[in-house]
Amino acid sequence: MGMRSIRLGRLAGIPIGVQPLWLVIVALITLSLGAAYYPDEAPGIAPAAAYALGLLSALLLFGSILLHELGHALVARRHGVEIEEIDLWLLGGVARMSGYPQRALDELHFAIAGPAVTLVIAGVFGAIALALPGSAPQWLEAVVVYQATVNAVILVFNLLPAFPLDGGRVTRALLWRHRDDISSATETAAKIGRGFGYGMIGLGIFSFATGGFGGLWLALIGLFVIVAAKAEENGLRVRLALGGRSAGRLMSCPAVTIPAATTVEDALQLYFLAAKHPAFPVVDGGRVLGLAELGAIERVPPQRRGCLTVAAIADPDPDLVVREDQDVAEMLEHPAFLRIGRAAVLTADGRIGVLSITDVNRVLRALELAGGPSAPTVRAA
Repeated sequence: MGMRSIRLGRLAGIPIGVQPLWLVIVALITLSLGAAYYPDEAPGIAPAAAYALGLLSALLLFGSILLHELGHALVARRHGVEIEEIDLWLLGGVARMSGYPQRALDELHFAIAGPAVTLVIAGVFGAIALALPGSAPQWLEAVVVYQATVNAVILVFNLLPAFPLDGGRVTRALLWRHRDDISSATETAAKIGRGFGYGMIGLGIFSFATGGFGGLWLALIGLFVIVAAKAEENGLRVRLALGGRSAGRLMSCPAVTIPAATTVEDALQLYFLAAKHPAFPVVDGGRVLGLAELGAIERVPPQRRGCLTVAAIADPDPDLVVREDQDVAEMLEHPAFLRIGRAAVLTADGRIGVLSITDVNRVLRALELAGGPSAPTVRAA
């Protein structure tokens, strides 16, 4: 999920976005329901109406997923964990949290909040389906039954003890509470998650080989579970290795900065080609406006680079300009920092430093050589 999401707005103060690949699954659901489900459930329905209902069903489904993730997010926020954003993507949704739960009970609350919302949604649609009179249009009954069924399936699937699915997070929370060791609990939960992932891949391949096209989706989900479980395990190891270390201790200082009035063309020649860094802080009178990155320059037409200043292309994301006491482990959970691979660091005495992924990995290697816990290499998204 490395590509940038398209921001749709905010819900309960939380940014909502969709990954471009989300459009693919919406289209597939629309086509599948419009071509088969609605014609079967409502005989005689016009093709245009069937596909329109397919699109409606896809949007209602993702609306339910959004509410599921919002349940996670609101409970997490109530326990003091900052919510970066909620993203809808190819296989569902994710609430990006800045920070980890501090107690096993908090983790348990986070984990069950989403399924609880899905249970309510499935129950509401199920009740509506039962309450519909016999004279109700067939297409309306089909819409309601589909939503009740698909939310029930999502609920059951999410409660599988396959970390990092919600059921897997419940498993980790219970293990954490029993062992009083989040690292051990995460390692065990991740192993269980990978086991379920390999099982899904095997079952998916077998289903596809025997004529079930849906087996490919099951195999894809299994692959996601394996990769995500490993990523969660690695993320915790990095957090434990770097926890309590501030950006000021790891940064490179002073940083090479670009004056805000510098043209994009001059910045390319004098800074990006000369210093060979992927991004630089842009300053205006000692104030850091954001980071100018090479990717932003690539998006500027060559004929405009001589008149456009770097101030116009600097990324102003607040996660890219931090104080020297910022915890590095928390920085590694910020999508903006991982996307660009560095951030400007402001010191108490007014200096400007830079903390990069390279600096972080250098410290991780040094800690491992010094006999500390080994941690994987951190990579920019």
